[in-house]
Amino acid sequence: MDWITPMEPISTKKLIIGSDWIHQIKWDGIRGLTYIDGDNLRVYTKNGNERTAYYPELSDARKLVKANRAVLDGEIIILSDDGRPSFHRSLIRERVTSTGKVKYYMAKYPALYAIFDILYLEDKPVTSLPLHDRREILLSIVEQGQSIMITDDFTDGQGLFELMKQKSWEGIVTKNINSPYLPAKEHSAWYKLKTIKKLLAVVCGASLKASLPNSLILGVNREDGLSFIGKASLGLTQNDLYLIKEHIPKLKSNASPFQEPPRLKEPDVVWFAPVLTCWVSFLEWTNDGVLRHPKILGFASSSPKDADGREWALDERA
Repeated sequence: MDWITPMEPISTKKLIIGSDWIHQIKWDGIRGLTYIDGDNLRVYTKNGNERTAYYPELSDARKLVKANRAVLDGEIIILSDDGRPSFHRSLIRERVTSTGKVKYYMAKYPALYAIFDILYLEDKPVTSLPLHDRREILLSIVEQGQSIMITDDFTDGQGLFELMKQKSWEGIVTKNINSPYLPAKEHSAWYKLKTIKKLLAVVCGASLKASLPNSLILGVNREDGLSFIGKASLGLTQNDLYLIKEHIPKLKSNASPFQEPPRLKEPDVVWFAPVLTCWVSFLEWTNDGVLRHPKILGFASSSPKDADGREWALDERA
């Protein structure tokens, strides 16, 4: 079976409704394609990197799929202690590079596989079939298990999106039921509508421009120490920038507070001792664990220890 380029949803800010559209939960995890051929099962990320040995839980799919050959598309997710999909924990699992550590992380952060499509069955691809037909095939040949589930379809997109906001989950994906499976974003059939989230971050430094802070360097606490999550300048006022400049002598550190210092393009960077926190809104995480479209909401009195990567839904009415 040849590699099938995954279909990717296009970002939208408007809810799409109509009789030809269904809505699904957008799982906050790592995209995973499962290739089944006889007794063999292989797991790949959307970029084609094989990760079979690092997600033993997904091997359950082999006995739950009633077919000799198949390709399944879905999301590998890790739940937080309160039952929410946690991209923070998904990144921890995805960054495991030693098979000797898999059992530890499998027990600490067990993976679930949320399947939402089928791309190949027995001796031929089914990507040319409309989504409605592919979903019927998927439901007919895949049984759900402890680590394997099939994501549900919803007709009430507005209700589902409001529920995602209430739960502080990532958002929804809206799909045209008549659409074939097309590569990447070469389509007008899948759209993602994402909730806006916020988290508490540690201010780990600042990039300077003409001796004034230009953006803040942000981090959160993970198992192995402070981890870089990006830079942000949006939301900072001129007063904020002057206050930061004034306090640089007190905040300045001779070394980066990160366990693995990021490679930054800016030549003029000053590192801070990890004592200052701020609230940051963002749209989503990149696969590199960096915030996309971050905005500083304001500085916080919270302890840096509380900046553990937990996410909250942003109340846009506030």
